Amino acid sequence: MQTPPSIHLTMGPRPQAATRIHQSWARCADLDPALLADPNPLPRADLDVRREAHRHLLHAAEPSLDALGALADAAHNVVLLADASGLILHERGSRSFQDKARRVALQPGVSWAEPLRGTNAIGTALHDGRAVRIHGAEHFLACNSILSCHAAPIFSATGEILGILDLSGPADDMRDYVLALVQRMARGIADQLLGESPLRRLDFRLGQGPEDSGHALLLLDDDARIAGANEAALHALDADWERLIGTPCAQWIDGPLHTRDTPLHRHDGRPLTGRLIVPPRMPARPASAPPAPRPAPSASLHPEARPLPAPDAVSAPLLDQAVRALDAGLAVLLCGETGTGKEVLSRHIHARSTWRDGPFVAINCAALPEHLVESELFGYEPGAFTGARREGARGLLRQAQGGVLFLDEIGDMPLALQTRLLRVLQEREVQPLGSDKRVPLSFGLVSASHQNLKALVAQGRFRADLYYRLQDMPLQLPPLRDRPDLAAFIDEAYRALGGRLAADARHALARHDWPGNYRELFSVLRRLRCQHPGPVPVMAGSLPVDIGQPAAPADGRGHAAEPDHPPDARPNPGTGLRALERHAIEQALQACQGNVSRAARRLGIHRSTLYRKLK
Repeated sequence: MQTPPSIHLTMGPRPQAATRIHQSWARCADLDPALLADPNPLPRADLDVRREAHRHLLHAAEPSLDALGALADAAHNVVLLADASGLILHERGSRSFQDKARRVALQPGVSWAEPLRGTNAIGTALHDGRAVRIHGAEHFLACNSILSCHAAPIFSATGEILGILDLSGPADDMRDYVLALVQRMARGIADQLLGESPLRRLDFRLGQGPEDSGHALLLLDDDARIAGANEAALHALDADWERLIGTPCAQWIDGPLHTRDTPLHRHDGRPLTGRLIVPPRMPARPASAPPAPRPAPSASLHPEARPLPAPDAVSAPLLDQAVRALDAGLAVLLCGETGTGKEVLSRHIHARSTWRDGPFVAINCAALPEHLVESELFGYEPGAFTGARREGARGLLRQAQGGVLFLDEIGDMPLALQTRLLRVLQEREVQPLGSDKRVPLSFGLVSASHQNLKALVAQGRFRADLYYRLQDMPLQLPPLRDRPDLAAFIDEAYRALGGRLAADARHALARHDWPGNYRELFSVLRRLRCQHPGPVPVMAGSLPVDIGQPAAPADGRGHAAEPDHPPDARPNPGTGLRALERHAIEQALQACQGNVSRAARRLGIHRSTLYRKLK
């Protein structure tokens, strides 16, 4: 066995961290020296299967990956999401640093569990169930000493580790506040998953004022017993999952539970404020429909889609119509502006239809390379053309067998391909390239377009017969700006990220035209939360410059003048994380009324470190 190098711990007031790292090195002392050889990542097909198995985790993590990814890109860092085995599922951030990280196999498809990669942030956080920073030579493998890594576990509502969120960068750029930020984001992902439960949940906080130390949530079953909790609830109730789960809520919290903010008390008499959130009831699924066969695990299910909140008064009537149409064998066509949630609604349609036990296969007709469209859609036999895979390919249409096929941006499909697609939809058979056999197909069909397909037909750019085949049930999704409850919707969406909006900010956001609709809104809210991670409400003055501002004056040609600084411009690489760090410090000091010791504890750094940063 090869002797590992001598451990060298980064200087600083980290006695607990030092002990944990020494313990990790002791665990790794007898590991096989083959660790020093870089592992081969999983093949793409196998990685896709793992991603599909963790689709809900990827959905819930999307806002945090977006927010951290933008900052990581600016600071030449990378954000990683790993599953409960330590296998990296997804990465965002700086392309230049991703290339460096790949030299030590820090990339999707590779497991960074301790038995495979020694002491490292992902593996050690996974083993200990706690957030950890592993910096430079603290890594067990010398090749990994180029890294400074910060990782935090993502817990389920009952305390199991679902995955690990990690932010890694070069070892010569260590910042004390990053671990607290990653922890906060990991807890936000856990809260997002908890909020998707069909159970009632109690949203409460310590004290009776607007300030709170965390977004405390309890899941309650029909007998008001605790079925789940987030980390903030454990802190607020001074408990752990083992003691909480299965016990009556009344054992821990006294007072009547209402759907409005209500004074409550902890079991020891400490005051609380809380409200009961009752999710809308899901309509009963038809009992007569036979379950459709499950697809092969290689089906393309696109875990990257960002979900909207559960169907509400705006989208529920459209969803009901679409499900009835799909169950009756009709094709559904979703029309609406970019960002109105057409793919998200289609996923809800799939989940409630008789096709729900089959796959959901989404095809972006605008993104497929034209020279690969036929092979990607229809599949091909082995040796059908030069460069074909030896084993052939099933094609996306066959992968949708027994489920729902979603044709996104159908208006951008080339005319030549429209003819062949029409034949497939009419005959419900597909003939793979290089084959003389036809394969029967059975799936529900949902299409979507932000374009006016009827106008495209009139212009000769879209086949009329295909248009009429797709629009058995046409549904128009309204733009975000037409929501009657827009201000309340925005406020609730920002609260779901763990933040709060002041009244003037809420009204300014509600006045904005939102040309990008939900996609633009969620992007703005995630950026706000990243820039304002503390509990202090965001004021209108902190909003992006284009939000709530009057329209730019027109130039001489009648066009709006361009702003000097585009609102979506990325942070300056030299200032992105530094600006966030400074803002986090200011927020913490404000929340702690200038008390430096309390602010340091809130930020997860030593008091002397905070004094140094204030100079």
